[in-house]
Amino acid sequence: MEPLPDYNELWRAAIEAGGREKIDDPGAVWDRRAGAYDRARGEEKGADEVSMMTIGPDDTVLDIGAGTGRLAVPMARAARHVTALDPSGKMLAVLRRHMEEAGLRNYTCMKARWEDVTPGIDIGPHTVVVAANALGFADLRRELEKIDAAATRAVYLFWHAGEWREADEQELWRDVFGAEGGRGGYPDYLFVVHVLHDLGIYANVTITGTESVTPYPSPEAAAADWTRMHEPPAGKEEVVVEHFRKALEPDGDGGYVLVRRRKRAMVWWEK
Repeated sequence: MEPLPDYNELWRAAIEAGGREKIDDPGAVWDRRAGAYDRARGEEKGADEVSMMTIGPDDTVLDIGAGTGRLAVPMARAARHVTALDPSGKMLAVLRRHMEEAGLRNYTCMKARWEDVTPGIDIGPHTVVVAANALGFADLRRELEKIDAAATRAVYLFWHAGEWREADEQELWRDVFGAEGGRGGYPDYLFVVHVLHDLGIYANVTITGTESVTPYPSPEAAAADWTRMHEPPAGKEEVVVEHFRKALEPDGDGGYVLVRRRKRAMVWWEK
């Protein structure tokens, strides 16, 4: 049989082509985006994803790239303890607020990039490790090995299946950044599965459809959040606003909603 491609190197090439490996301080980048990210994500579908995992009252959970707590909050309701790891202090500050609002105290925040963490030294073992939309590592193989090493019972990874963005948002991206400009999407879950296979980890995959509904008072407000998240070049403001004038749907109360539908993969294995 012909040898398979080196999916870790293909993944690395995609990351480098997008310029992501050149970001020196991702925490600072996400500090600027914390408010917009929380409005777009919140706990949207978090409880549904937690219901797909096996998390019980005796489990300790490590949430890598926890963000503002979309999964960490519902996981803390089910688990004995949750460690929320994220490089952004402002994202973790919002997570703490959501935990307080939910009356939850069984959690710890750790401000760090996963790439800089050594399991067994910087962080202890957890029965379950979760990473949702947080696999943007240049060396995917190395970080997946660490994720596996940090878990004693199970690992759950959530990543996109198919295109990174819907067709209309891809068109916006091209209009704003040009055909080759800006940071494009990541390779989909099949690359993750192949790298795990090379590590001798034969993961299960569950594909689901997801729908997010984000309210906005106006197209201008939606455009402002998109601009904070993606930092387009100057002079493209009206292009972004016009996109959201078309993309938003009236909510019946004088406001608008942005509806996004995607396919998502849960890649998981038991130790």
